[in-house]
Amino acid sequence: KTGYKYPITDYALTPSVAIVDPVLARTQPRKLASDAGFDALTHSFEAYVSVYANDFTDGMALHAAKLIWDNLAESVNGEPGEDKIKAQEKMHNAATMAGMAFGSAFLGMCHGMAHTIGALCHVAHGRTNSILLPYVIRYNGSIPEEPTSWPKYNKYIAPERYQEIAKNLGVNPGKTPEEGVENLAKAVEDYRDNKLGMNKSFQECGVDEDYFWSILDQIGMRAYEDQCAPANPRIPQIEDMKDIAIAAYYGVSQAEGHKLRVQRQGEAATEEASERA
Repeated sequence: KTGYKYPITDYALTPSVAIVDPVLARTQPRKLASDAGFDALTHSFEAYVSVYANDFTDGMALHAAKLIWDNLAESVNGEPGEDKIKAQEKMHNAATMAGMAFGSAFLGMCHGMAHTIGALCHVAHGRTNSILLPYVIRYNGSIPEEPTSWPKYNKYIAPERYQEIAKNLGVNPGKTPEEGVENLAKAVEDYRDNKLGMNKSFQECGVDEDYFWSILDQIGMRAYEDQCAPANPRIPQIEDMKDIAIAAYYGVSQAEGHKLRVQRQGEAATEEASERA
């Protein structure tokens, strides 16, 4: 109604007991299963690279990611029968574990942007995450000028963390963390596009082009202010999130998204880039 989605979190909201009943997953529509599954995958990835990640959350995040990677496609596309039911059960458990992981480690800029874009454009939350996730992997997987303000480590380790996720999923981790990052981003895109047949861009989701440009400043500012942003391993710059938003709208690279933004917004976008340099 307001076009504003903001997460409300408090440990007072944590249940003493939760019933995880996989039977509930059996009647999910295909589209909902795809969207919810990719949301859970994003939960596991962001919890693992979060600045608040720890030994307890790492185990749940990695195992959840592996279960989702191995079972999401079958849970969505499988023929009715025992294999599909088993995959749906694994997905239900994995989504719960991913939730437990980010309940302590929190999330990151992918969710910050997804909350904003989903609310303003009325795109399903999981689908929004599925479009943004490869961009955020590449963004966090490159070495920033400065990491988030309170890192627990002596150096920026997000590329290594993504490489570990890739290895855990059976994706080629590459010879360097940078190769692992790119291989993981491509694998996520391939899974989304070819195994699940989901949208590659917000334009494909039917979001009006002029409207998207008109809300670009809101996307950048609201995503920056989102409660998920501080746990991101790299400080999310507003102009970078605008570039990613435009790139994700058209399904192009972040660099191409920046070029399009400069062409469209002209001097203002160029000044932002100059200030960063």
